[in-house]
Amino acid sequence: MLRLMRANGVTDREMKWAFGEGHVVVVGDMFDRGPNVTDVLWLLYQLETEARAAGGAVHVILGNHEAMVLYDDLRYVNPKYAAVSAKLNGTYPGLFGEQTVLGRWLRTKPMVLQVNDMLFVHGGLSPEYAAMKLSVQDTNEAFRTSLGLPQNTLRATPLPAFLYGPRGPIWYRGYFVERKIAAAELDQLLAQYGVKRIVVGHTTMSGVFSHYKGRVISVDTNIQKGVGGELFMWQEGKLTRGSIQGEQMPLTEYVKAAEFGAH
Repeated sequence: MLRLMRANGVTDREMKWAFGEGHVVVVGDMFDRGPNVTDVLWLLYQLETEARAAGGAVHVILGNHEAMVLYDDLRYVNPKYAAVSAKLNGTYPGLFGEQTVLGRWLRTKPMVLQVNDMLFVHGGLSPEYAAMKLSVQDTNEAFRTSLGLPQNTLRATPLPAFLYGPRGPIWYRGYFVERKIAAAELDQLLAQYGVKRIVVGHTTMSGVFSHYKGRVISVDTNIQKGVGGELFMWQEGKLTRGSIQGEQMPLTEYVKAAEFGAH
């Protein structure tokens, strides 16, 4: 993460904001990706303030792993944090409770975000989501008020049950795997929300790719392995991808078979 941001001019070598009036969007899953979760969160917290002062912005969207930790599903938690919680005589979700700085900060973050002509969401927006006719504002409000509720409570309430379910925005994989969305359904969804494309993470690929002729952009590039990774770049409508060496490369349509991460 540090190498990617430095190489592409988001931060300087001291990890201070260097992107001016630019915007950076993080599409979730800061949790459960190794032993530096709190380091990542505090850095984004700091950059958000620095970006705002420079006229730019850092937008953080929550993914399924943030939701899981907050409702106490700890299957993927790094052993370091289990040990920290035990030392503090508490629970891991308790480290991000509403009484904490990071906990309050996380609870202000959206599930869906629009920037320019794009919607950003961790997993994706399904035809079932579109049929509910929810506004982005209504979706985010329902998500924020439900964060941290017990799983059985979420499952018992219709809207949260859908939002946290397999066809909801933080788990949906229907742009890439079976029960795939039809092109006509995707066009209808984009028209409904007045955008040209949807940008998603969640499903791991070897780089940033275009799908459905630019209507979907996938940006989960396996950065959690700590080896490679790319950034999706938008400048005055031109779409490119930034490498970990800082190269600006064309955004290409995905055409090969791939191994999709199930996480």
